[in-house]
Amino acid sequence: MFDESAERAVIAAAVFDDSAVVDIASVITPGDFYVSAHRAIWQRVVQLHAAGTPIDAVTLGDAVRDDGHTVLAGQIALDAFTAANAASYARIVSDWSRRRAVVAACQQAIAGATSSEPGELIADLAGRIEAAGEQAIGESLDMHTVMTRLMGEIEQASQTGDDGLVGVRTRIPMIDGALGGLCPTRLIVLAARPSIGKTALSLQIAVNAARDGVPGGICSLEMGETELAARMNAYHAGANFTRLMRGRSDALDRMVSAWRSDQPGTWPLHLDVDTYGLAGIEARITSWKRRHGIRFAIVDHIGLVEVEGDKSPYDRVSLVSRRLKKLAKRLDIAIIAVAQLNRALEKERRKPTLADLRDSGNIEQDIDIGMFLHVDPDDMDAQPVPVQVGFLKNRTGRRGWQREALMFDGQCQTFREQAVGYGGPS
Repeated sequence: MFDESAERAVIAAAVFDDSAVVDIASVITPGDFYVSAHRAIWQRVVQLHAAGTPIDAVTLGDAVRDDGHTVLAGQIALDAFTAANAASYARIVSDWSRRRAVVAACQQAIAGATSSEPGELIADLAGRIEAAGEQAIGESLDMHTVMTRLMGEIEQASQTGDDGLVGVRTRIPMIDGALGGLCPTRLIVLAARPSIGKTALSLQIAVNAARDGVPGGICSLEMGETELAARMNAYHAGANFTRLMRGRSDALDRMVSAWRSDQPGTWPLHLDVDTYGLAGIEARITSWKRRHGIRFAIVDHIGLVEVEGDKSPYDRVSLVSRRLKKLAKRLDIAIIAVAQLNRALEKERRKPTLADLRDSGNIEQDIDIGMFLHVDPDDMDAQPVPVQVGFLKNRTGRRGWQREALMFDGQCQTFREQAVGYGGPS
């Protein structure tokens, strides 16, 4: 399933006029060629162009000599194709490449049809087809366009008030002040040891945004929908989470009372608790963006995301973080990726560092913000629990551990600031 003439035409056009390489490379990559010899020859064409070496039958033939394609390169160089149509030839090659990707995705889905759950199978297939439809090469921008977009963002920030928040408000002043809200294209990692309150904090952020009318999505790989709903309602109503889950009347009364003024059923929040594969999660978030216009998504937690192949935990988490960052940029949304740190930190009685995040995969270079939570072991039994917050990576704001701790009421799944002006339930 390919067009041999178009593949040869692309190479011939570059030989005819090596300035065409730029136009072609903006449409396709070597991987788009079906014929392996064509792929190898095109890689040499790109290398010659990058080195500033003129491209003709002689230089190209010499470059592919070790690949064993000298004769074929010479034959292609003699093909009568014009460089004026180079981009059109490249689009033909690109179209066939994407067709093959769709076919491959369908074949893989068929192969797994008898061993996968239907919902997971559909989500995985949707993710693969979505990836196949993406352009391999991004948009080329001139400086006029870049500066126009920059001024648009600055103007938007100037109209938001004195706080200058341009992203989705979390209604937690410490976080909003450090991050400027949940800004589009940002990948934010929320990391801590188990049982520190990572999920509670992410849900509190989601509820606060939803109560402001901001649509968002939550992919939970650890909890079911009813537990998530109970945690959100415990925060919303200030009810005891455990008593709410056990149907105690006092907790139920508080929840029902809170519903009278703010009905959670109207919140623009969307949940997925059944998708575990990376491709499926990408497809789900993409679907939420297209159908509901979400402005943020939460993945809890990335250590449980499944990927294809026999990869080490380090490589698996690295792949997840890279793909989530690309997804945030492509959809123009903020993504919060919850990450679990090793319990060994508790024994060492120290605050986490970026190095602890590196142990969970090559995440540091992908993320825009690394937000860490820490509880001193001596404070674990306190009520509420003082939780220290550190912004150990922050591309656009202040970094370091914050002077004041957030107070976490685990019974009501609520983080509060010690300062006046906290935006959550009283």
